[in-house]
Formats: sequence, C-alpha cells, structure tokens
Amino acid sequence: MRISVLVTVFFLFMSQVSAAEFDVYQSDYRPLQLALLVGGDVKANEQQLVEQVIKRDLMASQSFKALDPMSFLVSPKSGFANIDYGDWRLIGADILALCSLHVVDGVLQAEITVHDPFQSKQTLSLTLGGATTDLRRLAHRVADQIYQAALGMPGYFTTHLLYVAKHGDKSDLIYMDQDGANRQVVGKNFTLLLSPDWSPDGEQVALNTYVGNRPRLEFFNLRDGTRRVFGAFKGLNSTPEFSPDGRFVAATLSHGNDINIHIYDMSKAKWHSFTHGHAIDTTPTWSPDGKWIAFVSNRSGKPQVYRQAVSGGKAELVSVVGDYNTSPTWSPMGDRIAMVSLKNWSFAIATVKPDGSDIRYLATGKRVESPNWSSNGQMLIYSAEQNGMRRVYRVPSWGGVPESITSPVEDASDPAWSRH
Repeated sequence: MRISVLVTVFFLFMSQVSAAEFDVYQSDYRPLQLALLVGGDVKANEQQLVEQVIKRDLMASQSFKALDPMSFLVSPKSGFANIDYGDWRLIGADILALCSLHVVDGVLQAEITVHDPFQSKQTLSLTLGGATTDLRRLAHRVADQIYQAALGMPGYFTTHLLYVAKHGDKSDLIYMDQDGANRQVVGKNFTLLLSPDWSPDGEQVALNTYVGNRPRLEFFNLRDGTRRVFGAFKGLNSTPEFSPDGRFVAATLSHGNDINIHIYDMSKAKWHSFTHGHAIDTTPTWSPDGKWIAFVSNRSGKPQVYRQAVSGGKAELVSVVGDYNTSPTWSPMGDRIAMVSLKNWSFAIATVKPDGSDIRYLATGKRVESPNWSSNGQMLIYSAEQNGMRRVYRVPSWGGVPESITSPVEDASDPAWSRH
C-alpha cells in the first residue's frame, strides 16, 4: 500500500487534521447512448460473449450507456445490411457500433464499423484478427476501438491489474484483466507485500517485500516468477516506482535517521540521492515525461505532496488544500496528480493539477489507499475498507460512481494498473 509507510511515519500529524467534509466532485457529463450490434457466422454463444464483454467494458468506463436491443427499430440482420441513421436517431443512439465475427483461415476476424447517427456519418471501419481461443481479448480490442472512435482517445480495456491479496499472515500477488476476468495468483505466500509497480514493458514488477521484519525492494518477473533484490538497506526500503522509460526506479530509503527519495539506475545497478535533509520524504511518482518527481514530505510540519525537477532545484508544493495529503500518483497524461487526502478522520481520493490548483475529491471511504491511473488517464483504481475487508475500486477520474472490482470476501489492496 503506497500509504502504509505514511500511516506509521505521519501518525502524530493526524491529530492535527482540521474537521471538514469532502465536497465530492461530480461531472455533468452525460454518457453516450450506445447501440451495439454483434453478428456474423460464428456460434451464437460466442457472439453473446463478445457482445457482453464489449458492453461491460464500455459501460464500466461510465462514458457509455448501452441501449436495450428491444428498443431497436431494426432486426440485427437488417441492421447490418442497411444503415438508416434516422432509425437510430429516433431511439436516441449517439453511437452505433457494428461488429461482425468470422473465421477466415483459422483466424477469428472482427469487422467493425462505428457510426454517428446525429452527424449521419461513419467514424470508423476496420478489421481486427485474433485467436479463436481468446474471444475475450478480441472483444476488449473491439471495445478499445469503439471507445477511441467515439471519444477521440485510446481505450484501456486490454490492460491488466495487479493487487495484493492478504490471507492470514501471508500475501499473494494477483494478476487479472482490467475487468476482473482471468484472475491468477502469480506470486504466493509473501511474508508481507506492498506497493507493486509495473515496468513500462509489462514484464516485471517492482515490489516492497519483507523478510522477517526487514523490508527490501525486489524485481519480480511476471513471466517466470523469479525475484531479484535491488534494495536491502538498513531501515526503510519502500514505495518503488519505475521511470516512464524504464531506466530508473525511484524509491524511499533511510540512511541513519534520514528518510529520503533515492533513484536506482537499472543499467549501473547503483543508487543516488534525489532529496536530502532531515525531513521525511517518501512515496515518489514520476511525471510521464520523466522530468519531475512528486513525493510526500513533512518538511512543512504536516504530510503534503511536493514536486521537484529530476535535474534538481527547489521542491514545489502541490497539495495546497488540506492538512494531510499523501500517496501521489501522476496521471499518464501529465495533467493531474492523484493523492489520498484526510479530513475529519475520513479519507478521499483527490486529484489536482501539478501546480496545486483545481482540487477534485472523487471518492471517500474508510482506509482509502493506493490510487493508480488507467493508461489513458480516464479511470482511477484504489483500495478501501468495507465491513472490515479491503476491496479494489475504480472511479472515473473526471467524476463518477465508485465501483468495486474485487470480491467482498477477499482482502485486496495495493492495486497497480499496467501501462499498456
């Protein structure tokens, strides 16, 4: 959990938090009304699976609302044969998406067209190919294309999540598709496991693990499960994050009585200091251009988020609202930084611009921790406690309704989103 170190280190500051309620930000965005037709010459159950996955992806983004096929004025067969934009305008379809599935020379093909009925125009036409044994992945790719054609930005439906599942005194590293399917245990029975972070190439994860009571930093290879220690200093070794180009890892280390941000050079296998001094500096996160690192520091007397140029210079305050702000994570779009804020003993996921302006509180709850962005910057995941059990949630970064994506009977925390 990216907040875990701070809960211990900054506990004394929590009693100073001001009493105030969160004004949860809600966008006035109206989801696009989506009409989806899936057909072709594959089996009916395969068509149904593809249609279900596409709909669930797009609706889970909260950018779309799927129209009931019973409202369609045409049959699926005639809908593919002849597109009358007037028919779709009458039922309020903002987006019409057609996906026709065929097997050609042993390859499953999805022929996709996307239309804007109110502009009376086609906005996308392409064919995707995939394995006949992996319908779900092809469906995710189709959803990505519909999302981009409608909204003008890449989708994130082929991405994956990692999180930590705690059972007793052990923890497992769990891998799954972004929609919760294909859940797999990829690392088992860690003594303690915190703060996983994907490498940009998606092949390995930087982890904060423990051996006995001693924390250390490890690389975990997702392909073969091998582990390699890269930080095992006396004291803290925590909160690692890869640089956008994968050449460096920023992390929290303590030397003597000082807790600072250090940077690990992957090619040289060497560390160097990034922050200095007696203040507690922790939880680094890189800007997408690799030029800045945001982190938490108590240098003002209370935990706040700062940013500092990688090339050097003075740290600049980011969290200008509130007395307790931790766990920063920089949007892959570069325009906002997410963090955890505390007011009146209640936690919230918030985002701000890098200069500290325009704060938005997106979700509140008990023990809210570990925000992390989707690859297109349109969704955030985090963990929060409900009925004594932590779960992973997602909420649109532009304001929406939080939804849980892990089981209520599994203690799930420290979510991390793949970068691609």
